[in-house]
Amino acid sequence: MTRHRKVLHLLALGACALSLAAPARAQDRYPVQAIRIVVPYPPGGTTDFIARNYADALGHELGQAVVVDNKPGGGTNIGAEMVARAKPDGYTLLLANNSQVLNPVFGPNPSFELSALEPVSLVSRIAFVIAANPKVPVNNPAELLAAAKAQPGKLSVSSAQLDLYVELLNNKAGIKLLHVPYKGGAPATMDAISGQVNMVFALTPVLLPHIQAGKLKPVAVTSGKRLAVLPDVPTLTEQGIDYDISIWYGVMAPAGTPRAIVDRLAAATKKIMATPDMVAKVRGAGAETATSSPEEFQAQLKSETAMWQQTAKVLPHLVQK
Repeated sequence: MTRHRKVLHLLALGACALSLAAPARAQDRYPVQAIRIVVPYPPGGTTDFIARNYADALGHELGQAVVVDNKPGGGTNIGAEMVARAKPDGYTLLLANNSQVLNPVFGPNPSFELSALEPVSLVSRIAFVIAANPKVPVNNPAELLAAAKAQPGKLSVSSAQLDLYVELLNNKAGIKLLHVPYKGGAPATMDAISGQVNMVFALTPVLLPHIQAGKLKPVAVTSGKRLAVLPDVPTLTEQGIDYDISIWYGVMAPAGTPRAIVDRLAAATKKIMATPDMVAKVRGAGAETATSSPEEFQAQLKSETAMWQQTAKVLPHLVQK
């Protein structure tokens, strides 16, 4: 090999080494630009509140701006698809929730597989509360079961079209509550306050102000453990009902995102969600902070998918055609 050819060969090897090292260096320096968190809901409300507080804290932790981008529509599918099809470089993330598991089972069906999204970490959980009009003689899960079984179909409960969760409760508890669906949480709540319906089934942040004002009385919470904001309210599981249901929020990235970046985001999330300031903010909104490793998040997605697939077999009328 001539001297000239040897030089060219060495230069080629050097260029190859640099090209291989560049991605590694980029991961080590992550993040070097602003990060976008897609929220598949409109601005306002609990989801947006959690997203913006998380984004602000994540930005401070990583030393880069983190911007919330609201992309509602399609039952969260529009925003989720944007992230699923984004470049897997850690700069486009999704604030995911239960919809990413429920939609492939019950609809509306997304145009992508759940495997197109990489789990990073949970962020928060929000339980539902069953609250009654103060005049209704039901004060806890035991009395709720007794009343519902004594007069099947008479005890009414409103919700913001939460048919899936109310029907699942009926199935798990062996009761028949008369479900009255509304287009929104506000009218469903107001009719329980006025006595048009006996009870309301809604997320904690929706009902907490009315419970604190004495306009509604809490009967039960749907989480596996009692809530910090309602410590005296029993869970349904305490009554022996296999019903541990909460809305969760978690961060997901496009599949193929380098593991070093996923781990960096997971570690940052674990740190910021444990701070007293964040815990206080989230609990003040009626939610709880939550974190997980990517593997734990993945296991949860797998477990919940199997559970809801089984539920769809038991309650096939809830599956959108």
